[in-house]
Amino acid sequence: MAIATMIIVGLSSFSWGMATAQAQTTDEFTRVAEQCLTTSNAQAALQACDRAIAINKEDAIPWYGKVKALNALGRNEQADLALQQFDFVGRYYSGMLRPIQLLQRRILLSELVASRERATELTTEINQVQGQINSGSLSTEERAQAQDYLQRLQNIKEDYDQVQSNPQLLDQLENNMIQAMIELRKGFVEANARLNAGN
Repeated sequence: MAIATMIIVGLSSFSWGMATAQAQTTDEFTRVAEQCLTTSNAQAALQACDRAIAINKEDAIPWYGKVKALNALGRNEQADLALQQFDFVGRYYSGMLRPIQLLQRRILLSELVASRERATELTTEINQVQGQINSGSLSTEERAQAQDYLQRLQNIKEDYDQVQSNPQLLDQLENNMIQAMIELRKGFVEANARLNAGN
């Protein structure tokens, strides 16, 4: 996988609940979730949202649709409860993002350590991006994007240099992030149970 691709992988690749679903179930969820968000009839939208939630209650999309549908139907108290669930699931996703990004970084660093050629590619890319920035040929927006990208590349290079001097850092990073994800997951399940019990 290219260095640039590894760096920009983010939320779009993450979904805890969907990982356990069959491919056809995932397709069904996507279809129903789209109906939940786009159907103009509030009652039909609410029914689609409930079907999507039944497939995967840990995805924020149908909870958002349910809030909209319930508000449109004037069922404000139920909408408030759905909003709590939407916010709760959203915070869980946000909490999981950082550990996942760090594990992606760990995969990239492992590749760099294992291959001198990959490490050379990183240095080359840093030099090329720095050259583009210094050339003055970029627009203001392109220059800002290039500087952001360069900073991320330089951060990876710094991490790589540290790992070169202490290879155990890779295992420590992996163990810490896996433990953080497990603890976050346990907390999510417990808090979700409390929230549902309160409703």
